[in-house]
Amino acid sequence: MEDETNTTEIPRGLRVVVRFWGAVSGLCSAALGILVLFTLSATCLGMGIYMMVMGAIILAFEAPMCCQFVPALVTMSNWFEKYLRFWIRGSLYFLLALLPVIFCLEVSTFVGCGSVMITAALYGVLAIGKKGAHANKTTNSEEIEMKTNLVDKKGDPNYVGEAEP
Repeated sequence: MEDETNTTEIPRGLRVVVRFWGAVSGLCSAALGILVLFTLSATCLGMGIYMMVMGAIILAFEAPMCCQFVPALVTMSNWFEKYLRFWIRGSLYFLLALLPVIFCLEVSTFVGCGSVMITAALYGVLAIGKKGAHANKTTNSEEIEMKTNLVDKKGDPNYVGEAEP
């Protein structure tokens, strides 16, 4: 079930940039979750705690060196990197970030969860990969037929082969 695009199609530098942004978004979500705690609403209080936990989980998945002294988190991060495809990660991060935005309409939730949604979008871009470039390189029989000469210079429709000199 390992995703081939994780190792072959996507440049390593791009994957490192996306993981770095994921770590930054996890830190941003956790820090802004603390700011959301200073509210009078019970739902926003709960969403602030949720954002802190979500930020810690994303940070553990994207930057396992931050949690290197917790072997279970490092093992889980390695499994997450090896077996979950990019589109699954993007969908997971998007759904995780959507909940606080729905229940608590504050600027802190928009910024904190928005950074996680950007990470989800970047994983979506990684999931698309180079498929557009590969589609242009393939040719089917209709394209080949349209490129060949169908008649000679004299207008003979029974012409087969190269043009006459």
